[in-house]
Amino acid sequence: MQDKLLKLFAGDETRYLKSSLTGEDDERGKKAAQYTTIHEPVTSDIWQQHLEGKLRLGLKPEKDGKCLWGCIDVDPNNYKDYSEKKYVEIIKKYNLPFVPVKSKSGGLHIFIFFNNFADVDKVIFKLSQINEQYFLAQEVFPCNKAVNMPYHNMNASMEFAFDDNNTPIMVGRFVELAEQKKIDPKDFYNFKVQEYSAESEWSHYPPCVQKLIQEGWSGSNRNNYLFNVLVLEMKKNNALTVQQIEDIAQNRNQQIFNKPLDRQEVSSLAKSVHKQGYEFQCPPKHPEYQPICNKDLCKTRRLGIGEAIPEIIDAFENITYIQDTKNIWYEFDYKNQHIIITPEDMKDEKSFRIKLLRHRIYWLTLPKPRKGPSPFELLMKGIVDKSQESKEHAYTDTLEEERYSVLKDFFESHIEQDKFDKLKDGYVVLESKSNICYFKKLTLDKFLKKNGSKMFNTTADALRIIGCKRKDYHEGEKNVWCVEMPDFVNHQMIKAKPKDEVSEMDDDYHATKFKEHTQENN
Repeated sequence: MQDKLLKLFAGDETRYLKSSLTGEDDERGKKAAQYTTIHEPVTSDIWQQHLEGKLRLGLKPEKDGKCLWGCIDVDPNNYKDYSEKKYVEIIKKYNLPFVPVKSKSGGLHIFIFFNNFADVDKVIFKLSQINEQYFLAQEVFPCNKAVNMPYHNMNASMEFAFDDNNTPIMVGRFVELAEQKKIDPKDFYNFKVQEYSAESEWSHYPPCVQKLIQEGWSGSNRNNYLFNVLVLEMKKNNALTVQQIEDIAQNRNQQIFNKPLDRQEVSSLAKSVHKQGYEFQCPPKHPEYQPICNKDLCKTRRLGIGEAIPEIIDAFENITYIQDTKNIWYEFDYKNQHIIITPEDMKDEKSFRIKLLRHRIYWLTLPKPRKGPSPFELLMKGIVDKSQESKEHAYTDTLEEERYSVLKDFFESHIEQDKFDKLKDGYVVLESKSNICYFKKLTLDKFLKKNGSKMFNTTADALRIIGCKRKDYHEGEKNVWCVEMPDFVNHQMIKAKPKDEVSEMDDDYHATKFKEHTQENN
């Protein structure tokens, strides 16, 4: 069995995490542990010790940017009364390729296994999508950390897996289930995440409220937690009457808390929220929310901590952006049209309407509230926040192509080798021993102006984007910039030239070049 688990959880085999429970629980009921990293190979014998309960094993899934497994680590807001049943039902209902395992701390490790090596970045991206929709966990692996392995002390293990019927299973059945649920990496990258709607507008709720509704609560701070739930209800419908928000408050009180608050206390809280129109309570001012808070995600939610983004944003689909060194474009599908807009199109509602008219779409002005930011501005912010970089036009690829092009033209027209006294004369000097090129900022500035380069707004932008570094002093010259020579030049290979051809190795060449350069400067 240990050999099968060794193969199933293959990853970084150069080290492992050894942990032990301290016997203490935190205020949420989470079991505390101590950790030690062991810099020794992960072997079949190590797994055997784990299964026998002699050590508790933790492993990292990633190796050289690839992985064969991943994990969503669900940390409940209340371990004492936590049940995995709801999450197991979600896995079954939405046909998710996961195997849920009870963790050592009492939470849930939701594992995924691949039938071939998968790209770590793509796995993290898709797991994060799934997590945001269904589980709202704080950690997704791979993340350069180790995950505790299941079935420690397998004959009496408390870290066991569940099948699709929420039945605990033995280690042998776990391995079989993991093998059955293995998925091809490409199929996982393209896995379509269905919307999880526990109730109306669920996908727009703040993560903290989703956690409270989904898992319930039996600890302290019930008054504060119900407060955020009621703020959400007012954001959903600010036309609610006092009686309506009171009725909702009483229902939520019974639904969420194992020990509901006194009815009179709930009634007073509901009236207060209705009258004052409070905003959500968040960390650090309210640290009790920290275990169930995800501010970055909450900011993207229409009913989250930011101002409410107009509901029409849901009609904008497949939002991406394309970027180069000077510009950015946003793309989306709206009313069966594929539309590309620039920042100039987004500056005001009139410009946006003109852009859409070119696609035979007439944009109606969004109604403005009595106070607060413009709904149109919030819509544009929502488009920017939701946009993801186009996979077909990656900025890093564009940047590298532009960098290569500029450096090639610049170096080919200005290059010298190891003659640093020529820096002041407008040359790029290649240091042969290091393959580093040195030049003056003014030299690059004149080159960009002469060639009419439209890639960069300023020479300072060019220096930053190309990746140049400044040196106060080098080989007798002050204020010098440097960058590594790209692959298009091999300065160590100097080919013989025809007898009558003049090249950079001839004095005549440099005399002529210097003369031309001097004439340009004059």
